[in-house]
This record gives sequence, C-alpha cells and structure tokens, in this order.
Amino acid sequence: MPKTLAVVSLKGGVGKTTTCTNLAAYVAAMGIPTLLVDLDVQNGVRFGVGLDDYAGLTLEDVLLHQGRPSEALVLTNRSELSVVLSGRFTSDHALESYERNFEQDVTWLARRLPHFTTPDFSPQLVLLDTPAGLGAVTTSAIVAADGLILPIQCEPLSLRTLPPLLRRIVQLKAQYNPRLTIEGILLTMYDERQGAATDVVRQVREAFPGELVFDTVIPRHEELSLSFAVGAPAVTLKTRAAGAQAYIQLGREIIMRLPEEVGYAMSG
Repeated sequence: MPKTLAVVSLKGGVGKTTTCTNLAAYVAAMGIPTLLVDLDVQNGVRFGVGLDDYAGLTLEDVLLHQGRPSEALVLTNRSELSVVLSGRFTSDHALESYERNFEQDVTWLARRLPHFTTPDFSPQLVLLDTPAGLGAVTTSAIVAADGLILPIQCEPLSLRTLPPLLRRIVQLKAQYNPRLTIEGILLTMYDERQGAATDVVRQVREAFPGELVFDTVIPRHEELSLSFAVGAPAVTLKTRAAGAQAYIQLGREIIMRLPEEVGYAMSG
C-alpha cells in the first residue's frame, strides 16, 4: 500500500503547492513511484509541473462524470512521477458541483485513491495538494491521508492558525481516520533578516516535540517562485540554489519515514 500525505494549511500562500511539486519531483527522481494529486481548483500543480496545455481527464471528470481514475493519470517526463489535475472548471456551476460532491461524501477520495493506478504505474507515495482552509475538499484529503504535512509560514499570523487546525485534525482522526498522524510541521518562507521569522521558528520548536517538526526549514527564495513560470520544480532546475537544496533535504526526510518495503524497492 502506498503512503498518502496531504499538505494542509488554514492559510493560503504558505507554500503548499511549491512543497508538493518539489517533493514529488525529488522523491520520484530517487526512483520511488510518486503520484501527485491536485485537489485545489486554482490548478497550481498544472503550472508547477508544466502541464498548462493538458486537455485530458481530470479529477473533476472522475468525481462528476464517472471518468475512470486510471484515465486521469498524467504521465510526466520526470522519472516515476504521475499527476492527477483537479479540473478545468469552465463555469461557476462546475466549481460548485465539485465542492458540493466532496461535501456530500468526505470519504469519496479515500475510496477512490487506490484506483489511480495502471498496469505500468503503482505509486508508493501519494501527495495531496489541498486548497487553503478546512472546507470539504481539504477535509476529504485529511480523511484519505496517512499523514499530514503542515506548512507554517515563518510569520506570527501563520503561527496563529496552527491551534485551530490541530483541533480539527483531532476531530477528523476520531470520527473518520484513526490511522492519521502528523508527518511534520514544515517551516516555510524563512528570512533570516527578519527577527519575527526567527521567533516563529523558535516558538514552534519549543512548543512541539522534535519528531513533529521537520529539521528542514524552507527559505524565502526567488527561484521557488520563478520555477512556476518555467513549469518545472526548483529541484529539477537550479539544484544548488538555497530553495532547491532545502526541498532536497526535506525529500530525504520524507524518504527516511517511508515504509521499509519502499526503501528496499528503491535500493533495488
């Protein structure tokens, strides 16, 4: 069974899609079959992995039009990486229907995820990119996940979103998903020149056990934003740049936490 990680935050603009695209690209490059599922109607993954012109089946088609999950898999030119895009959403009605269907059945994604495979592709890691907040789509991702990555921008406002998010996670774990764990809190957009950023890092590390906070801190760095303009994750471009190096280190942390059988497959 693959390990499924959802990247979740109450606040927008904290680096969820950047984290998903770079993690997926790095882990796949290490030889681990990886599936990246974009649940956010903003379609950030589409641009982050260079699929601007894709016109095939999407998650929207599977959810609303009985499309086959395997037919929504998009193979990329990056080794061992496949993607499922959220949709085209050509009208307000399409957007409303997408969100309403998740609201009516928050377990739908958990039941469908195992079917996003083909005879040639069976993921060992699944990453779920979610919209900001705790709406029905994000709730469905939490219900479907084995673990959660919680990005926290290194600023005081972002830090305040953590307690209500953790309370909701506890509720969903008790109600739907007893296997759910917190994979780690991820500190993002760190700028060492800002004293507030340093304070946030210190407060998070003091408030939570070490195993709940990733060692890696993601810096605020231009190449992480520019990578979306060229449609390629930073870890596949300027790998010596600070942002790319940080995501490479985070990828190593994630790989170390994968089930042993994945490691055996990787070494083989």
